[in-house]
Amino acid sequence: MTLRRLADHAFEHPLVYRTLQAPFHERKLAPCLRRLDLRAVTRVLDVGCGPGTNAWHFREAQYTGVDINPDYIASAQRRFKGRFLVGDVTDPAVLPAEQFDCVLLNSLMHHLDDDAVNGLLGRLGRFLAPTGSIHILDLILPSHASAARLFARLDRGRFARPVAQWRVLFERAMHIEHFEQFPLGIPGIPLWQMVYCIGRSR
Repeated sequence: MTLRRLADHAFEHPLVYRTLQAPFHERKLAPCLRRLDLRAVTRVLDVGCGPGTNAWHFREAQYTGVDINPDYIASAQRRFKGRFLVGDVTDPAVLPAEQFDCVLLNSLMHHLDDDAVNGLLGRLGRFLAPTGSIHILDLILPSHASAARLFARLDRGRFARPVAQWRVLFERAMHIEHFEQFPLGIPGIPLWQMVYCIGRSR
């Protein structure tokens, strides 16, 4: 087993995932929390929720998290209130046939190829309440050599994309209300470049 495969396998363990994500998680989610009025959010669908990393922020809402990793879901169920479901979110039958104020996809789609992304984004509108919105945070593949490009290449998600390609994928499926690029890392050193997008049904 190669070093990369070993690292990918280690990330499948909830404790490893939470430990390595902890220093950066709040800063990654910050653009979303600045624009999302949590007081107005009553129902949340977290698509690719991992081990419940985002659930605490939505503790006052009816929260539903879905992830393909049963160990992640078991960990989330032990640590947070809410409904957690095991399933492949690219399967049209997996997501609950309900409507939500907020549909969140946090660092999910760089694990999916274009066909899977198009299929998933094309279905998300049906899960939105009339005033609901889709919030996407994901990994950018920078065009020039940098620490951020290296980290994107090393990520276990194989489909980090240039920011322009993310925009094309999002615009194909929904009306974009907000779109921004932001750095994530340690002070003075951006280790990743991220995109944050808010979308609504067309």
